[in-house]
Amino acid sequence: MKCYFFGTFNPVHKGHIEVARFVQENTSFKEVIFIPAYNPPHKKVFNYEDRVNMLKANGLKVDKIESKTEGVTYTYKIIEKLGKCAFIIGYDAFLSIESWKNPDYLKEMLHFIVIPRNVNYNVKQFASLKEKGYDFEILDFKPIDVSSEEIRERIASNKDVGHLITRETEDYINGHRLYQKLA
Repeated sequence: MKCYFFGTFNPVHKGHIEVARFVQENTSFKEVIFIPAYNPPHKKVFNYEDRVNMLKANGLKVDKIESKTEGVTYTYKIIEKLGKCAFIIGYDAFLSIESWKNPDYLKEMLHFIVIPRNVNYNVKQFASLKEKGYDFEILDFKPIDVSSEEIRERIASNKDVGHLITRETEDYINGHRLYQKLA
C-alpha cells in the first residue's frame, strides 16, 4: 500500500517536510508521495508547476495525478485512480471527513494517518469515526507552527521566511519572484 500526502503546498514548508519524515520514521510507510492540488474546490492556488517544482527541489517524490483530472479535483476522484492507499491528513480535516464528497467511498479505500495540528486535541473526538468504520491511526507528532498562508504574507511584506521554509524552497521562490504581491 502506498502513502500519499495531498495538499496545496503553496508553498511547501518545513512543517510539510517534517510530517512526511515523521510518517516514514514512525509507520510502515517508508515512502511518502506528495500530490499537489490542481483545482481544489475550496481554495485559490498559485501556479501548479511552480508548486510541483518546489516539492521536487526538496527531493520529494511527487505524483501529478491531479493535473490529469478534469474539473474540480475532489479527493474521491483521485482515490478512484490510485486505489486503496494510506492518506496523511490533519486531525481537524479528518474530524470533518464526513462533509467531504463521497465519504463512504473514502472510508472504504483509505487508511488515514492523522496528524495533530495542535497539542490540545482529544482522542475521544475520534470515537464516532472509529465506530463508523474509518480505518485510521493518530501519530504522536508535535507539529511545527507554520502555514503556507503566513509564508506568502511574509514574502509579500518582504519579511524573512528562512526559518519556515528550506533553502531550496526559498531559492525557488526568489528565483521565480513568487508571492511578491498577493492577488
